[in-house]
Amino acid sequence: MAVIKITQHFDAAPEKVFAFLGKHTNLSKVFAPAQVVRTRDAADASQPDGLGSVRSIGWGPIKPIQEEITAYEPSQRVEYRIIGRSPIKNHRGEMRFSPANGGTRLDYTIELDSDIPLLATVVSNGLELVIRNGLKKLASQPSLMA
Repeated sequence: MAVIKITQHFDAAPEKVFAFLGKHTNLSKVFAPAQVVRTRDAADASQPDGLGSVRSIGWGPIKPIQEEITAYEPSQRVEYRIIGRSPIKNHRGEMRFSPANGGTRLDYTIELDSDIPLLATVVSNGLELVIRNGLKKLASQPSLMA
């Protein structure tokens, strides 16, 4: 099993960082050049990106990765898992938001595995690089979360 652990500080309150990163389409800024779109709303209409919602990730019209939100605690935590057919299995992601130094500490953890030798390692290395760079870039643009 491969594990990714990323910590990023933001100069904005947890409520604001969560409001931004908890919205599926905004994750496109983190996962660029991949795009993220909500493909199923949550049961709670007041939080369409919340518990039970599904987002699809990919490029242009092809978005083969689908993630379902399995835990959603406003301003604190989002957890998700890959659903559908994928060579990646046991994929679980969690974003935890906590107050820190007048801003927010984001702890982002992803676990994944595969029956295909080395695939989890290759995917996790690429994913970590993209996410780490995307979050760093986002943190340097505090006006996005104003």
